[in-house]
Amino acid sequence: MKLNYKPPKIDFKHGTVILAGSGPGSKDLITLKVLSAIKQADVIIYDALVNKNLLKNSKKSSIFIFAGKTKNTKACTQNEINQWMVFHAKKNRKILRLKGGDPSFFSRGSQEIKFLKKNLINYKVFSGITASQQAVKSSNYTFYNESGICNFITGHKKIDKKSISFDLEKIYKNEGRIFVYMGVGQIKNISSKLQNLGMKKSTKVCIVSNTSFPYEKIINTTLRNVEEDIFSNKISPPAIIIIN
Repeated sequence: MKLNYKPPKIDFKHGTVILAGSGPGSKDLITLKVLSAIKQADVIIYDALVNKNLLKNSKKSSIFIFAGKTKNTKACTQNEINQWMVFHAKKNRKILRLKGGDPSFFSRGSQEIKFLKKNLINYKVFSGITASQQAVKSSNYTFYNESGICNFITGHKKIDKKSISFDLEKIYKNEGRIFVYMGVGQIKNISSKLQNLGMKKSTKVCIVSNTSFPYEKIINTTLRNVEEDIFSNKISPPAIIIIN
């Protein structure tokens, strides 16, 4: 389905890479700048969470490269993505590196920028609506609790690692609200660690899966029951988990 409004013109030069966010999923939450980039790109390297309907707004001649990752598998390596961007940029093409959500939120955007700089490739970053923004709206939560602090963490682990690597103790001590990206597969680990640190089992938890889509699902539970409720309600990624 093509979108009816006319996006603004952007300065998308040949040999340039634009790293852009496609939003949390719904085609209605794409920014005008990112839509304009889709329309102009010669090459689109896109992730699994990108709404495929958005790609229908591209040129007929556009080259599509799928670079998706799921919980346990990935279509390609990060090095391959880096090499594709540089290869096509040196062919003087307009490259769009299209990610779900916002390219600065747990999407390895900084790694890709570093590689582009190293190879002297011009780049731009176009922001997108990140999933937690939509999840807050859908769940009627706020970003902050009484502490005035919020934490954004990723539950995603590296494929060659058994567990997440961030310091939950420091996060627990600041008493802020916790937003977990990509945490469904690690919720048992996260929940257990927080309880062992002293967080109450009755602490409120909200899971928002497939936020912004018509089939969005919202589950309100507790830290004690979150793993069981994710399983019983057949919650699968993508999902934002809000704790406290």
